[in-house]
Amino acid sequence: MTNEIDAQRQATGSRTLLTVLCLAQFMLILDVTVVAVAIPSMQSALHVAPSDIQWVTTAYGITFGGFLVSSGRMADLFGPKRILLWGLLVFTVASAICGAAQEPVTLFVARGLQGVGAAMVSPAALALLTTNFAEGDARNKALGIWGAVASIGGIAGNLVGGVLTDLATWRLIFLVNIPIGLVVLLLIMRKVPADVPRARQRLDLPGAVLLTAAVVSVVTAVSQAAVRGFDPVVGVFAVAGVVLLVAFVLVELKTAEPVLKLSMFRNPNVRYGNITSVVAAGASAGALFFCTLYVQQIIGLTPLQTGLGFIPVLGAIVVISTKAGALVGKFGVRKLIVAAALIVAAGLLLLSFVPVDGSFFVDVLPGLMLVGIGSGLSLAPAMIVSTTGVANEDQGLASGLLSTAQQVGSALGVAALNTVAVAVALGAHGTAQEAATRGYQVGFLTAILAPVIMILCVLVIPKPQPATS
Repeated sequence: MTNEIDAQRQATGSRTLLTVLCLAQFMLILDVTVVAVAIPSMQSALHVAPSDIQWVTTAYGITFGGFLVSSGRMADLFGPKRILLWGLLVFTVASAICGAAQEPVTLFVARGLQGVGAAMVSPAALALLTTNFAEGDARNKALGIWGAVASIGGIAGNLVGGVLTDLATWRLIFLVNIPIGLVVLLLIMRKVPADVPRARQRLDLPGAVLLTAAVVSVVTAVSQAAVRGFDPVVGVFAVAGVVLLVAFVLVELKTAEPVLKLSMFRNPNVRYGNITSVVAAGASAGALFFCTLYVQQIIGLTPLQTGLGFIPVLGAIVVISTKAGALVGKFGVRKLIVAAALIVAAGLLLLSFVPVDGSFFVDVLPGLMLVGIGSGLSLAPAMIVSTTGVANEDQGLASGLLSTAQQVGSALGVAALNTVAVAVALGAHGTAQEAATRGYQVGFLTAILAPVIMILCVLVIPKPQPATS
């Protein structure tokens, strides 16, 4: 009887922990997409120049992607709960500044600060999940739910942003984070287990600075390429990113306690799991980006109608993502990733036939549903592969790498596919709408390279091995 009571308490504690961590992750992912439909309102209210308004999203993406790996390592060194609490505090305060901003620079800086807070929260929360759920069915199911929540946040952002902006004010998309953030902070302090004391190690500050600067430079180059094309500014950031990355590797090879253990990449699970995450995130982000533009600019839907139209996709992602962890135990990661890749490819192929006089429910929804289902199905296997065989003391770093792969993959996918679409549209004949539609068609077709790469990765992913301490 005592053993049954203890087991029940442990199960209840695990569910509570998972709920709290997923709520924190949902808030972060929601904030990535929630601003998209509110951008015109922000631009009008704060009198932002058309060439500058993209910094509302770019500032967040640059700092989020740039600080993920360093934050993951800090979670390993100083404890994931501590980093999670500090990250949530930074994110909540930055949200308040965004909501109260009266001029563009304040908004841009606060969005960058939000990204820093998010970069601290994401790997710390995922590290707490992977260290509190043992490898196998328990962790697989937990990661499936985690992936579902991330997918929900990405899709729901359009709906929440449209509702709050249309019915109230764009400021609410930031101010709503304050009560949510405070509640999550209190829950973490009370419900998340205390950090396990570890041997004192020093943070590799030179390595952390070089890596952060390298990732920030690369993400900046990628994000700006979609806006400015491949002009000299983009080239400078790209070259700087490569030079800083080389310098980082040279420093890490000589450092006793590196911020990024390069030996981790000897683990094929880490290598190919992160590659899979990069291309899967790029394909899904690119498809969502094109679908949003197509339904508003070509079909003529409003932002709120667009958000409402994405609800069926959201429902499909919720169902499949929550089941993905359990399906891994039944079919294995290889078969699941192949199935996900084939479903995504089918969806992208359908979307490549969108016409100028298209209908959302006939020409967009079926293909987008397939892309959403495939993406949701691939999240849990990719996370399982990327964190399997990694020691508990390195789970924060592995989580930071995975989050960086997803973030950079999304930015790279949107930038690369948009560049292709714009180039095709500029060379196309006919009306502006016909040219834009042709660009979207070729963009969707190009994105099929992502599921092809996913399948190639599966061929070299070994059978997951248990972690060693």
